[in-house]
Amino acid sequence: MNILLLAIGISCLLERIWKYASVRQFFDRATLNHPPNSDLTVSILQPILSGDPTLWDCLSGNLQMQTHYQTEFIWLIDDNDEIARSGCQQLIAQYPDKNVRLISLPPSPDGISPKTFKLIEGTQQARGEIIVVLDDDTILPDGGLAQCIPYLDKPDVGLAFGLPYYINFSNFWSSLVSCFVNGNSLVTYIPYSSLISPFTINGMFYAIKREILDRVGGFSGLEGAICDDYAIARRFRAHGYKLAQTPLRHGICTQVENAAHYFHLLNRWFMFPQASIMRSATFGELIVFYLVVLVPNFFGLSILCYLLFFPGIPAAIFCSIYFCFNGYMTVQFNHNYLNQATPTSKIFLISLVQIFLPFQILWSLLSPRKITWRGHVMQLTKDGGFNFLQRRSFEHD
Repeated sequence: MNILLLAIGISCLLERIWKYASVRQFFDRATLNHPPNSDLTVSILQPILSGDPTLWDCLSGNLQMQTHYQTEFIWLIDDNDEIARSGCQQLIAQYPDKNVRLISLPPSPDGISPKTFKLIEGTQQARGEIIVVLDDDTILPDGGLAQCIPYLDKPDVGLAFGLPYYINFSNFWSSLVSCFVNGNSLVTYIPYSSLISPFTINGMFYAIKREILDRVGGFSGLEGAICDDYAIARRFRAHGYKLAQTPLRHGICTQVENAAHYFHLLNRWFMFPQASIMRSATFGELIVFYLVVLVPNFFGLSILCYLLFFPGIPAAIFCSIYFCFNGYMTVQFNHNYLNQATPTSKIFLISLVQIFLPFQILWSLLSPRKITWRGHVMQLTKDGGFNFLQRRSFEHD
């Protein structure tokens, strides 16, 4: 029994060391020397929904982004979202030298993803050779497009995507969400791609050549999927294209108001894999997902519980080694790769979130198949789709 526990403990520590080495190796190798083609036009599609107080800072941040590419922004709002209309018009007036088009659409029909519904129209309106999908809470860094778009010239690559990190630490609950993402983003997306070709993407930002997007059928036919990122990834792979994980890191700013908002947000994130990867991935992909992505979320809590229930010097030493190395890895990633997004005073929250994460995962597995997103309440269906249980009422905004 002691040998088995020792083997499990060493495996937990080796998992951290392997992921640390994988992330470092990825960034050491992820260099492209291709100069950006300034003749290319990049159409940046942003489905926009008001409701987050940081929305306008995110949108203006992207308008201020420095890039060698010619860019056009296509902002897609709902007809009845007057707050979004007013705020977007103010920003357009504030940045008259930027190429921004505001397109207003009726609400998506029931069972149709509001984001994908807008992307289909945005693609029809786009004039660029490159299509970029960018969430309205995501901010691209200066030169960020040049870190990603050249990957589209690699053989068989159809789509390139980046790595998210969170920058909002304005209150306790926003800090918890930011620490969850900043502690898990790199070790979730990067290490598994060294074992198997990426089979999903980060849907907050990705880039595609227009000709290839047209070749695979665009976004049409994907409107019913609740997980638009996994649906578009499957489409490209079904047509023989690879997904390229790029070193671009982009900040995300989401204001989390209270505990209910925090738990709704994480619950939605954990339900998405259940409606996508866990439902339709191949056997090999599922093995990698469970062993590399899901199961390691339980390591920290398991080690701590062992120390609490079976206290002793060996257990205390191992627990200290594990959490010290995990803390060291977190600090290094924050400093070297995440633009020091997590303040030093908040770093400890990353370990705290990781310890309590298993409870949130288990809750998402047992709770009703409902998600809440900016006032919309949706019921997930067994086929990976959804129905609106309650639409947001813009009249009360």
